[in-house]
Amino acid sequence: MYIGWATNVNKKILDSTSISVGNGATVEDSLETGGQKKKRLVCANPPDKYSVTMEFECDTKGADGLTEYERFMAWYKWQHCYGVNPFIFPAILINSNRQNGNSQEEIENIQARILNGDPTAKMPDEEYYQITSAVDGSKSGHHQQVSMTWETYATGAFTIPDEVATVQAISAQNGYVDITLTATPATEPTTQTWTLKIDNVITPVTACVFDGDVTVRYYFTPFVSPGRYTASIGDFTSTFVVA
Repeated sequence: MYIGWATNVNKKILDSTSISVGNGATVEDSLETGGQKKKRLVCANPPDKYSVTMEFECDTKGADGLTEYERFMAWYKWQHCYGVNPFIFPAILINSNRQNGNSQEEIENIQARILNGDPTAKMPDEEYYQITSAVDGSKSGHHQQVSMTWETYATGAFTIPDEVATVQAISAQNGYVDITLTATPATEPTTQTWTLKIDNVITPVTACVFDGDVTVRYYFTPFVSPGRYTASIGDFTSTFVVA
């Protein structure tokens, strides 16, 4: 079950809002020797945590007899139930799920365009949140500034992207192999990314240089004995000659 946001309460997230990503993703085990520690993943997509700051008008009462701040507090206590019932809200701009966040002004502009029949207007992504802390407030003029912690409750289905960059070709010289990829990889290659074999013998890679695009150079200790050698990475091969 989830609920909507409080009626007639603004959705403006102030610039002082900050985000914490990755809490609870791993646990740490202490090894018996050397005081070393080892981490292991326990959650692939832990909740993002936000230190949210909002501001509500607290002097003028509406037709319901409540100020904006009172409407928010009534919603927080009796509908959100102090964090029990998650609520749907436009995705906060600063988050780790790459949602299409928008400011309150942008959302209002999009809504106006939709009402005017603009077919290109598209509402921003929404996420589900819970307020997981007490709500702290301080009065400033005619407004009550509220600080609280929000956590993402759900972001819909998410997919961990597959690596789209694969080896397309290799070209070997005595001392290094140039690897051409099909696309720019999501993570920089290392000396452990691929296994280099020369004449079907696994050969240590002494260094890896990546150009930031689609070319990787694997260095190995040059051969001194004359002959013709075949380097291979996966199903790709290339020969070089030592005179």
